[in-house]
Amino acid sequence: MDLLRSMEAFVLTVKTGSFAASAISLNTSPQMIAKYVVFLEDYLGLKLLNRTTRSQKLTEFGKQYYEKCLFILDEVKSSKTLAQKFIEEPKGRLRISAPVSYGHFNLISVLSRFMRCYPKVNVDLQLSDRYVDLVKDDFDIVFRIGELSNSSYIARKLNSYKLIFAASPTYLAKNGIPATPNDIKKHQCLIYQYVNPTKKDYLWPFSVNGKVINIPISGSLKSNDTLALANAAVEGLGITMLPQSMLSELIHQNKLFPILQDFLPPAREVHLLYKSDKQQLPKLKMFIEFITNSM
Repeated sequence: MDLLRSMEAFVLTVKTGSFAASAISLNTSPQMIAKYVVFLEDYLGLKLLNRTTRSQKLTEFGKQYYEKCLFILDEVKSSKTLAQKFIEEPKGRLRISAPVSYGHFNLISVLSRFMRCYPKVNVDLQLSDRYVDLVKDDFDIVFRIGELSNSSYIARKLNSYKLIFAASPTYLAKNGIPATPNDIKKHQCLIYQYVNPTKKDYLWPFSVNGKVINIPISGSLKSNDTLALANAAVEGLGITMLPQSMLSELIHQNKLFPILQDFLPPAREVHLLYKSDKQQLPKLKMFIEFITNSM
């Protein structure tokens, strides 16, 4: 027989003064209430109630046990309330991975708004352009740029990632402004080389008459850091192809000038990935909803 249920029946019997009244509260029969009390007495090896045909009075032990039952049942209720609150309230650590430039220039502003809305969520944001695995690297959320490979993870599509071409006014004044994609072959291009640092041939994609054309580029500076390439462009070392979100402020400040705007690369897809979980915690559920509504 259920020990906690028996305690509850015993407490109600004391409070109401009869098996019949406590049976109504527990939606059962007076006979079942009596069985609960007898079970407790057998379990404890001591009598709880002195019963007569007209009344039921607590024994000396029954008085002490009644107080103990009140405490235990209150603790059980509190623990259930705590569990329910944990289920409903976003809290705890949220471990997130995102590409470096996307994290700096797209994600962090949205993330700061999320954390103001849900201050009990602690975010561990890891920015890296390397491929990470949700399970092996222990992440709750991963942001991916580009086409997705087949996986068992759930993917939510976000706003596309736009790339643009730009150079400093100083560089363009000295070397001229390219008018067509083929003109890029004559220029110093600032090359992002993280994917394959030993690669010798580099291609930039251009949209021409609805088609994507890859044109070989060359340049004296290569780097695995997009921010370094943006700064190099500002210093006049060449033309860069980087995210619009990263270069927009530099363009606004006239430190860079956008070029070849009629031939921009196709926007790259962005997805948010997470593991399938039927009992998704509030911190993850609310983050997914917040991001997909904001980005």
